[in-house]
Amino acid sequence: MKIIDRYILNEIKIPVIFGISLFTFIFLIDIIVTMMENIIVKGISILDVLRILSFYLPPILAQTIPMGMFLGVMLTFSKFTRTSEATAMSAIGLSLKRIVKPIFIASIGVTIFIFFLQESIIPRSVTKLRYLTTKIAYENPVFQLKERTFIDEVDEYNLYIDRIEGKDKQAKGVLIFQKAKDKAFPTVVVGEQAYWKDSAMVLKNSTFYNFNDKGKEILRGKFDEKKVPLAAYFSEMEIKVDNIEAMGVFSLLKEMKEKKAEEKIPYSIEINKKLAVPFSTIMLSLLGAFLAIGHHRSGKGANFALSLIVIFSYITCLNIGMVMAGKGIIPAFIGVWTPNLILFLVTLLIYRKKAEVI
Repeated sequence: MKIIDRYILNEIKIPVIFGISLFTFIFLIDIIVTMMENIIVKGISILDVLRILSFYLPPILAQTIPMGMFLGVMLTFSKFTRTSEATAMSAIGLSLKRIVKPIFIASIGVTIFIFFLQESIIPRSVTKLRYLTTKIAYENPVFQLKERTFIDEVDEYNLYIDRIEGKDKQAKGVLIFQKAKDKAFPTVVVGEQAYWKDSAMVLKNSTFYNFNDKGKEILRGKFDEKKVPLAAYFSEMEIKVDNIEAMGVFSLLKEMKEKKAEEKIPYSIEINKKLAVPFSTIMLSLLGAFLAIGHHRSGKGANFALSLIVIFSYITCLNIGMVMAGKGIIPAFIGVWTPNLILFLVTLLIYRKKAEVI
């Protein structure tokens, strides 16, 4: 590899890392907000939240790496233009095609890495994510951590805990509404105290009340100890990666064979997406170089704004195509690959214009 190639690749490293980090953070904002709720409301430790976020990263990186490459290359070649390095490269006889050669090679390497992420890392990451959330569900005594809070997120129960006392954090003054589909009014359970054991709340010295359809009490009883299973409350922490997104291309092809024609559409869309998005890295990287080089007045702010416009346009076209393909209006291949075709044509057009000048 020649010195100029090593120099260009070395210069794009930091801007590309910055671009990937920026777009990854943007994609993570919604998840981070949810995780903050889990820390504050459900009592999950910061360490567990960081582990959950680490398992979210691979699926997000598969989408943000092409964007980061585009922004990083734009920033680098904008710098080359401002410092007249691009002019110097042209003066020593390097064509535009030769200047962007290391970018093209790097983008191919990144595309292969994204395929590796999709086929190997992401399925394992999502599996570990589900395992971790289930593990937290069975280890975290969430209900011991909240006082004077009405909880209505459990399928079968609504709960209220008046206070938490003692080093063992036993609940005092527990009120539970046990819901039933065939009854107009729930069974009301009032407990003096409760503690957490084996992912369930154990009530002590409690009284229950049953009502008829008119709200009149028909049965009352007492028990010394009652176990209320509540693990489902926090085991339902939302994982924003569905089963299809977590599967690799080969797994999708295998699953697709056993589906009916209508059921194959989502699989076909996802397969094409997992092929089209990585390949967009090549076009985006070259487009970033072609857009930035030669524009002496373009600063970092202008390049950043332009990169957002291009990326937003690509994502919008991709989502529109996927929606239309999902409704059967157009084939999945056309819906998913059309944005890549547009990128290719725009990249080719700008290359021809810039090649005449540089």
